[in-house]
Amino acid sequence: MTATTNARREPPPRMAFQTAGVPRDEQVSSRARLADGLRPLLWLGLAAGTVWPLTPGSLVAAGLVLAGAGCSVAAARDPRITTEAAAGDRRRTALLALCAVASLVATYLVPVGAAYAGVFVAAGVLGRIVLDSRLVWGFAAGFGVALSIVFALAVGSSWGLFLGLVVPVVASQSLNRARLHREHARVVALLAERDALREAELAGAAAQERARIARDLHDVLAHSLSGLSLHLQAIRAVLAKRLGPDDAVVTSVDTAADLARSGLAEAKQAVAALRETPAPTAADLRSLADGHAATLTVTGDLDAAPERLRETVYATTREALTNADRHAPGAAVTVTLGVTDELVLDVANARPHPPSGPSADGGGNGLVGLRERAALVGGTLHAGPDDGGWRVTLRAPVSGRVTA
Repeated sequence: MTATTNARREPPPRMAFQTAGVPRDEQVSSRARLADGLRPLLWLGLAAGTVWPLTPGSLVAAGLVLAGAGCSVAAARDPRITTEAAAGDRRRTALLALCAVASLVATYLVPVGAAYAGVFVAAGVLGRIVLDSRLVWGFAAGFGVALSIVFALAVGSSWGLFLGLVVPVVASQSLNRARLHREHARVVALLAERDALREAELAGAAAQERARIARDLHDVLAHSLSGLSLHLQAIRAVLAKRLGPDDAVVTSVDTAADLARSGLAEAKQAVAALRETPAPTAADLRSLADGHAATLTVTGDLDAAPERLRETVYATTREALTNADRHAPGAAVTVTLGVTDELVLDVANARPHPPSGPSADGGGNGLVGLRERAALVGGTLHAGPDDGGWRVTLRAPVSGRVTA
């Protein structure tokens, strides 16, 4: 029996590109795809607006604009995990600072061009992909002043000083939008966690209800049928003495006794089925992987494995996927299961877990529980960094496996 809820789920936040600290949803909106396609055209437009008319200086300026575009793309696509004190923020800020410097030099070389807009683009990108607001405001203040001075000197007018005021405005708007985006993602995650807790509570309530029904069924049917069977045996003994063992009445009593015994056996089976929760199957494992957007590959027949081993596989996969979602959001996760004489479960994600996450030596309580589960089925569990990512591996013998 599976308990489900009809709770309304919030739609995932839409994004034009990856926001720091927010996992990217697989179903990217049409608006986001359009923005991804137009961004290269934006940089090409800035380069074209700088290169004309064709002069040696304009060609150099256009090359600087394209170099700044490369730095911006490299910063936006940095795959490392970002936290409040991560080195990834400093690297992204440095790349976007190079983008802004290239735009300033290009603006000085060709004042009538559009190279100065590269500073605005860098400020907008920085607000979305960097968590440390001090870096964002420092960037906006420094390059706002720099753009004002460079543009004023290049055009020879003090009115150019006001252009730099746009940089902190763009950075502020981008930073505020990114904060709202992260808060929205956090609320969505909390709602999903609440739904999962509600489903667990409903499943627990269903298990308690099954246990109550099992007790009532046992009391009403098992005891009644047992008493009926004993009375029928006593009646048969009396009738057999008076009428003979081959009499039709005795035969009818024998038939009734057989029906009572059969009903008692079926009642015991029903009680056992109500009191026991079925072990997870391969279909349950696939549903779990799909729920975490993980790629699942199964070799062999998991459903033929012992129930306790299937429970261990399901619990290990669930814990590993939960840790991957928590510590490596947005990273690709693969689940590989092979069932032969030995069961091997492998859950790997492409990013390493930060030091605050469960460590390979059992720093997390979840991993300690998984190792205990593995030991109960005669297996071992290993979890730790592997080839730039994180890997959880369960190995256990498949004793008593049913073969086709």
